[in-house]
Amino acid sequence: MSSMHFQPPSQDAVKNKFITSMSMLLIVVSLYVTCYMLFFRTVEVDVTKDAGIEYRGEDGSASVRVINRNQNYNQRIQEFMDSITYEVKPAKKLKNGDELTITARYDETLASRYHVNPIQTVRRVKVKDLPERFADVNEIPASFLSTLDDRTRSYLNKNMEQILNEDFTSFFIRSQPELVNQKQMYRVFLDGKKSSAKDKIIDIYAITAKGEVNTSSKKETLEMKEDTIYYMITYNEINTSLRILDENVYGEKLIISESNDLTKETQFTSFMESKYKSAYEVQIMKSEANS
Repeated sequence: MSSMHFQPPSQDAVKNKFITSMSMLLIVVSLYVTCYMLFFRTVEVDVTKDAGIEYRGEDGSASVRVINRNQNYNQRIQEFMDSITYEVKPAKKLKNGDELTITARYDETLASRYHVNPIQTVRRVKVKDLPERFADVNEIPASFLSTLDDRTRSYLNKNMEQILNEDFTSFFIRSQPELVNQKQMYRVFLDGKKSSAKDKIIDIYAITAKGEVNTSSKKETLEMKEDTIYYMITYNEINTSLRILDENVYGEKLIISESNDLTKETQFTSFMESKYKSAYEVQIMKSEANS
């Protein structure tokens, strides 16, 4: 039999084994720390920091809403962030300088699950930069009025076919009216007497078209004739923001009696004052009519 002798491991083998063991230990510790940091560590989250504050309206009559815009967090707590809603007081009849109290509401179960400690759950904000009404019609910038000129022309061009077909009621029902002329007669500023009545600018146009008219009561005897209607484009909520939302622009035919001659400014003014007297003061800004 051959004899077997035990040979101790070399220093290099011991050294390599030690390095391997330490490397494995570091990997395990790193994984533990990573898991803790990602899943078990409690994190503080400012739940009102990214609240989106949106105002609507003018100084003295504005309203506000607060929406959740928290999108800058990692996916681990995004479900919790999505659960946040806001309560704001006061929310109506706001004016510049008012103080808002914003309170965050959230899902406490999700906060516990994701180890979130919500902080700054209440935030106080001063209302500022709300648009104001013009104290005088002469304060309205000329550049803004020029913009309205372009917008009125654009509105008429876009809607002229509908105006011709629906608002020229004197023409034969199957007639196809054609535009002859359109002319701005007036621009009017309506100054609201109460905060609930928003200031307006109204452009009044005389629109002339030609179409077939039935000249006989016994049978269809059609002749081409011209007719003129007065059409107004209203811009609602005129204020220092100098912004006009599409929803605040609308047009309609003026319904007038045959006795009213709107080519005469005095009669037009009387007509508008009668139409709006309960809520507005009527101010003529531009006139192409006879006095």
